[in-house]
Amino acid sequence: MKRLLIPILLFLFPLLGRAQLNADGVITIGRNALYYEDYALSIQYFNQVIQAKPYLYEPYYYRAVAKYYLGDYIGAIDDCSLSIERDPFIDDVFRLRAISYIMNAEYTKASDDYRLLLSRRDDDKDIWHNLVLCQTSMDSLATADALLDTMIQKWPTNARCYMLKAQIALERQDTVLADTLISQTLRINPYDVDALGARAMLQMQREEYANAEETYDRAILQSPKKAGFYLNRAMARFRRNNLRGAMDDYNIALDIDPDNYPGHYNRGLLRMQVGENNLAIEDFNFVLKREPRDRLALFNRALLLEQTGDYRGAIRDYTTVLEDYPNFLTGYENRARCRRLIGQDKLALADERKVYIARLDDMFGTGHRRRQKPTRKQKEQDIDDYKKMVVENDEENIAKFYASDYRGRIQNRDVAVESQPLYLLTFLPQGSGLAVRSSYAAFLDKFNGTGLLERQVYIASREGALGADDIKAIDADVLRLAGRLGKESRNIPLLFAHAFCAASKRDYTAALADLDQALSLDSTYVAALFLRAVVNEKQLEALQFKKGQGEVSRVQDARLDYKPVLDDFSRAIAYEPSCGYIYYNRGCIHARIKDIAAALQDYDKAIECQPSLAEAYYNRGLLRVELADYQEGFTDLSKAGELGLYSAYSLIKHFRKVQQGIK
Repeated sequence: MKRLLIPILLFLFPLLGRAQLNADGVITIGRNALYYEDYALSIQYFNQVIQAKPYLYEPYYYRAVAKYYLGDYIGAIDDCSLSIERDPFIDDVFRLRAISYIMNAEYTKASDDYRLLLSRRDDDKDIWHNLVLCQTSMDSLATADALLDTMIQKWPTNARCYMLKAQIALERQDTVLADTLISQTLRINPYDVDALGARAMLQMQREEYANAEETYDRAILQSPKKAGFYLNRAMARFRRNNLRGAMDDYNIALDIDPDNYPGHYNRGLLRMQVGENNLAIEDFNFVLKREPRDRLALFNRALLLEQTGDYRGAIRDYTTVLEDYPNFLTGYENRARCRRLIGQDKLALADERKVYIARLDDMFGTGHRRRQKPTRKQKEQDIDDYKKMVVENDEENIAKFYASDYRGRIQNRDVAVESQPLYLLTFLPQGSGLAVRSSYAAFLDKFNGTGLLERQVYIASREGALGADDIKAIDADVLRLAGRLGKESRNIPLLFAHAFCAASKRDYTAALADLDQALSLDSTYVAALFLRAVVNEKQLEALQFKKGQGEVSRVQDARLDYKPVLDDFSRAIAYEPSCGYIYYNRGCIHARIKDIAAALQDYDKAIECQPSLAEAYYNRGLLRVELADYQEGFTDLSKAGELGLYSAYSLIKHFRKVQQGIK
């Protein structure tokens, strides 16, 4: 009966009353749900604790975290304030409220929170850093500059301080000082990608295109997924007449950012120059779909339609342009030519007469010509500039390197080069490619055949977040299964079903109690071994999140912590040796504790059992690249992409750059 106490208390809480609520236990479950991004579910748990014990600061804080990730910054601010009312000495709550203020553009209030934190933690660089950025957002540049001077006195080798001062210098139009500060940044940290990007932009402004291209090469090596670097390097290459190199850069930039306006417009112009007219039309079609009023793009499409023989389409586009630019003589000349080609001689003659009269006027006019710039900005719509490449405002380009650079964002993960996660059991499989791939495991098929749960259980590498209806359905399952367990306490599939529902609600303590009992009755029950290993692994991840650790600090400790997980997967393999998912999961754990040889063996076996297991190819490819076995690694990643994990293709591009840098 003790085994059922926690889930019954949890799901029957409204009936049992506040006094019986185990607040610490429910907060732990809510925090587990929070870590695994089940934000709506976690809020329900924290609501229960708040209803029962409204004087605790923790549930308000964790509920604020969930609201922050759901984009409810006002709600996060309110919950942080309620948490602070209950305990005003928790720094993390002030940090979260400050970031939420920033996301809500309330920089003055965010600054107040950071100043309070500095009164407690004067040595915290992140707090100083964020306070500076708040001041720059408020246009208090003098205050921000003074704060940076203090930071440099405290941390003279902190490259970011000099970089932020460079930003302020740029906003004050002092490019000489900015260049000096950027140089200081790069002396301290030659790999600072923001400094490299800013230096390259200044070199572009000075028309030092060879130097700019070299600087962008270095920046791209450090940050290969930033589309802006490829766009700007393409412009540098274009100015050096390297059209093919510029085209390659535009292609990569548009792979990363498919909706980029300058990328499509400029690539369209390049394609026109090299005779790829139909492809150029596709680029201008994209631009016009996004910006229907862009007459420069429309005129370029008209030129291309004329060159490809679609004269009526060209006339249509020329006419639309001339409605907005009635003095644009080139437009009349081109329309007249197209009208002649389709036999509209009278209309063509009218266009030609208009051009002739205008030319005569020019001969006797002032003949003044404005200085021609080689490029234009997107917002500049002078029709005579239709052949010019598009650049963004220089100040906007530079500002991008500093936007949203606030430190201390909660649970901020870099997922660019992450291995694929373990397979788990779920009601809600989530596809990692275009669709959810069908996955089969004999042990799971056997359980689903019992009909103990109304919904089917799936094995998948990702699961969707629970909605309100899903939570209600699981609550109903738990109550029904708990009632049956009172009479059938030795029913192993029933114990497993109850454990699975508890795990789905992130109640890992209750789930493990059920699984331990099931395996004490039958140590060969593979479904229970698999689920217990997965739940224990989740417990370890959530524990690291609670402690604020990114990973286990020592490999020896990791081996010890993950031993029960490895043992359960190994026992499951012994009883079901043909299931590739179990080998795959064990391989993931071996990789985590840096036992690379064992991980590779498990991934090999997983692929042998299930040749379409994309995640195994993906993770094996990452390990092989880590071992500098690039060719085999790229082969694996290519196969993973072929099987639906399309992010593998981006990794191949990234690692090819790394490989070139090593060579």
